[in-house]
Amino acid sequence: MIHDTPPISSETPPAYIDSDTFRRVMRSLAGTVTVISTEDEGLHGFTATAVCSVCADPPTVLIAVNRSARTHAHISRRQAFVVNVIADDQQSIAEKFSTKDDDPFSVIPHSLTDDGVPRIDGAAAFLECVVREMSEVGTHTIFIGSIVNAGASGKAPLLYHDGQYKNLNVHKSGPSSDAK
Repeated sequence: MIHDTPPISSETPPAYIDSDTFRRVMRSLAGTVTVISTEDEGLHGFTATAVCSVCADPPTVLIAVNRSARTHAHISRRQAFVVNVIADDQQSIAEKFSTKDDDPFSVIPHSLTDDGVPRIDGAAAFLECVVREMSEVGTHTIFIGSIVNAGASGKAPLLYHDGQYKNLNVHKSGPSSDAK
């Protein structure tokens, strides 16, 4: 059901929740762990869960990147990135890219796309993107990427929930014997 909500008056700004409440509530959301990578005078990347599909036609995703993150300027200049969906057996890769290491790709198996952007080997999936639009919101930039190449390995993704890495513990099985 859709409710009509009156527009927010410019005279009375809304009362927002505080940032601590926001963080506490957001920790209850499970997110797929990704490494966002790019190339700009070297290979760069960081661990993120702020990734979301936008639409299928045209195929687009968005990533939210803190402007204080070292990789932000490289994505902004290069206008290209890869969303590497980290597999549930690659937690050490997620941890490596969440540090201040200047060259994490020196020890992480990867290949380069035709455009020279790094793609992590063995990931659950990848989305190779070119930046279509950028929008600044608070401390972050939202990059909307048009997907130019993609693939999935069939591996389960690593998740992040309540400050901890978690696995789906998915067990694949055949059709049920009760099927008719």
